[in-house]
Amino acid sequence: MARISFKCLPYGDLPYTDCSLTTKMMLKLFENVPYLAMLPQASAQDNLFYRTLENIPGVIIKDKKVSFKSNTKDFKHELKELDNAFNHPYVELLEKYKIDSFFLPKYIQILKRIKPAETVINLLGPFTISQLLTTKDEQEILTDRCYRKLIIQALSVKAIWMINKIKEASPDTQPIIILEEPLYSRYGDIKRTNEDITRDIVINLFSKVIHKIKEYHGLVGIQCFEKCDWQIPLEAGTDIISFDAYNNPNNLNIIAEKINNFLIGGGRINWGIIPVKTEALVKSLTIDNIYNRFIKTIDGLVVSGVSERLAYNRSTVSVQGNIDKLPVIFAEKALILSTQLAKRIPFKS
Repeated sequence: MARISFKCLPYGDLPYTDCSLTTKMMLKLFENVPYLAMLPQASAQDNLFYRTLENIPGVIIKDKKVSFKSNTKDFKHELKELDNAFNHPYVELLEKYKIDSFFLPKYIQILKRIKPAETVINLLGPFTISQLLTTKDEQEILTDRCYRKLIIQALSVKAIWMINKIKEASPDTQPIIILEEPLYSRYGDIKRTNEDITRDIVINLFSKVIHKIKEYHGLVGIQCFEKCDWQIPLEAGTDIISFDAYNNPNNLNIIAEKINNFLIGGGRINWGIIPVKTEALVKSLTIDNIYNRFIKTIDGLVVSGVSERLAYNRSTVSVQGNIDKLPVIFAEKALILSTQLAKRIPFKS
């Protein structure tokens, strides 16, 4: 089994107000795996909402709020255009769904310059999108097959457009699309209150997006920093699971056998174990404390039945939240700690 090219998964909205500081940080800490960072301090529209949902049929984004209107005169025509781009993803058809990110030009330059083995792009995941969009009569989007199709196609064309851009800049670089699912933790409550939201529907929602991205040579990660059911992403075919290993360290232990099989098949686990909720918390962190916490947490998974060799060798680490609201000095401390921890992860032969 090939060794992964990096041990620290880049993540988080950054506090920088320009691209130059972002580029310096990227080349210093994430040269092996650069990512398309978001800089909301530089541009109010540089966030996951705009990145994932801009120019998608029926979606309106205003002041970081998302609404959905399917009764406009252009909606059916826009659906046909999206369907055509999804089924025939030619460059000219995908361009309508391009990602307009503040850092994108510099990011492409970085890819051309260093030709990394892997690179990371974050998008909103399909389940979270389904919870952000509500119909006029407040119908649960997940219960409607046509709306589920819209989510699957919209997310897929965004990812394919980005994969094409990465491959143009660096043909041998492996794109990793991280689908952020902050609202996936609601799944259990939604299922209990609405019997039409079945497990199969959610697995299908994930799997169709994952398989489409894989068809265009991308790897896919599912990320949720809340306590949630990881069995569904595993069954849907995700390549990476990224979870909150600081507040919910035992989230994977209850499905140890499935986690072990996932790792045997080449899957990876990202442990979001650097807490960044407050300035005071980041200020108190030391590399020794974080390292000891990480070892204790990963060993808990091993005790539950996961191969020690796979648990260590198929793991990466990261911060477990956005850091754009932190002072730069503490945001950078969190990133530096994550890279220091990554270098300390033991390799098990």
